[in-house]
Amino acid sequence: MSQLIPNPQTSNSIRTRQRNRRGRQVTDRIPISWLHSYAYCEYQIYLEHIRGVQPEITPEVQEGIDFHASLDEAHKAAAELEITVTDALAKAQEEGIVLSAREVPVKGTHLVGYIDEIVFLQDRILIVDDKPGDIAWPGSKMQTWGYCFAFEEQYKPELPIIAGLRNRDTGSEVWAQPFAQEHRNEVLKAIARIKQLLDGEGIAVGTKNPRKCRSCRFKESCDVRSG
Repeated sequence: MSQLIPNPQTSNSIRTRQRNRRGRQVTDRIPISWLHSYAYCEYQIYLEHIRGVQPEITPEVQEGIDFHASLDEAHKAAAELEITVTDALAKAQEEGIVLSAREVPVKGTHLVGYIDEIVFLQDRILIVDDKPGDIAWPGSKMQTWGYCFAFEEQYKPELPIIAGLRNRDTGSEVWAQPFAQEHRNEVLKAIARIKQLLDGEGIAVGTKNPRKCRSCRFKESCDVRSG
């Protein structure tokens, strides 16, 4: 597999001059992380955001939260420059240098969230999501496409966008692909379905895959689980 995501050591860390803390999401927009839940099983959306079921924070989930925090702190400590996303795009193009920023907030027409890392290059933009393991699951791809979609809507860059997944623990590239119209369509389809469920205009359907059910964080509260 060709490597589209550069080694973090080859980029210049920056901080984007924006609000960089997690807070309450805008109510009329869907948090991009919901796309991952939806792609895994749309019944998760129903359980958590309609019935109000709160899944237990497992040791694995807490480990992921802590690991992301450590990555963010390391990046912040190494950052030499604080500029806007627009200026970072221009600087990378004009000077031919590689810049990277973590925890960048994005807000599109329908979506809102925080991108794990954006890498600005002279000829392309990389939207990178850190996940555990070396498998590019459909839900992880969908979530990354959501980040690309929101970034594209907000900043309207002229450069191509590459969606990428990276192994959270090893830093190695897992999957990378140019963000294309077919991916925009998939995101729009997911947004429409999620809003339909939230508005009570559709009935959530659980997955028929028992392996998913066995690994689901809602398995103790789910009334439609398979197997």
